[in-house]
Amino acid sequence: MSATPILSAYYRHKQGGFTTRLYRAWQALDAAGYTVFYIAAEPLPVTGKHIRPIILPMRSKASSVWYWPEFCWRAVREMRRLTREHQITQHFIFSFFYAVLSILSSMGLGVRTLTFIRGDDVFDSRKKRFAGLRIAFHRVLEKLGMRYSYRVITTSETMRAIINQRSGGNTKTVCLPNHIVTQPLALPRPDIRHDILRIATVSVVTPRKNIQFMLEALSQVSSTNWEYLVIGGDTSGVGYQAQLQAFIDKAGIADKVSFLGWQSDVASILQTCHLFVFPTLHEGSPNALLEAMGYGLPCLASDIPEIREVLPDRELLFPPNQHAVLINKLNKFLQLPGYATVLRSKTAACQARYRFDWNQHIVDLVAAATVRT
Repeated sequence: MSATPILSAYYRHKQGGFTTRLYRAWQALDAAGYTVFYIAAEPLPVTGKHIRPIILPMRSKASSVWYWPEFCWRAVREMRRLTREHQITQHFIFSFFYAVLSILSSMGLGVRTLTFIRGDDVFDSRKKRFAGLRIAFHRVLEKLGMRYSYRVITTSETMRAIINQRSGGNTKTVCLPNHIVTQPLALPRPDIRHDILRIATVSVVTPRKNIQFMLEALSQVSSTNWEYLVIGGDTSGVGYQAQLQAFIDKAGIADKVSFLGWQSDVASILQTCHLFVFPTLHEGSPNALLEAMGYGLPCLASDIPEIREVLPDRELLFPPNQHAVLINKLNKFLQLPGYATVLRSKTAACQARYRFDWNQHIVDLVAAATVRT
């Protein structure tokens, strides 16, 4: 097929669902016959027959205050050059920050920017240093991205409604949730009389993921036949994991909690677990939760709008700021024979909507935005 070349950008690799989906999207476009050029400060761990890395010759170190100004300046220049040289008519972008770089680089060139929004940066800013400045900055990026993007694709209807309310653009936003990519595992059946029941969370370790709330709840359950695994690295920039370690030391549960960091084979760990808990305060479309559902694990998760789209059954939900409900559900899981089966059955019933061809939807969105000549 003769397909329009696509231009994208992302500065450098970071572990997590954001890059997982970005790379999957590029590979889906590559498999469909598109040529994908990506701008980055270093090569990214994604390959494909027609995926072309364009590496910026950065002089500033990532820790330097000049890093981001230099990256933005070089990225805009290179994106404009590539757009002209290869007659690119579409930019495929994740986040409003990169959307603004796309918009600046393509002024007057007739480019259509497809902007995929994975999370609410305005919300996330509330939990970071210099929150006021960060919120204002991301609001500006959001308004510019909404105004000048050809299409804005969110990962949940909740996020779509929030962004539309804040920044307008109702006619150009659509929702494409993440999908389940995992298949059922042979999971252990919990024996509450004899087993140590293994509970897991897969998540970056940041305040937004609300791990301390989970630890506080575990410190108050009446049973001791449990252990808790946190799979994922500390990306908070403020030593959040150290704060969590201090809490479990003080609470006397340090011997029951393991911070495993990033793992290359998460499935092999989850295959030994009995329950997946996701205590997040905010999500786009939760990759980790969807993967756990696909593996067949019983799941409990925060009762927030984005999660209710995935798990509409109230038995699977708990308020992320009230310990009593979660403690009660954990006690039932640890003490009542058959409760794990109830949770497993209810979790399985929520899967069907998320078993679809996400890759093809990506290709269809790009095809629909193609500039016809």
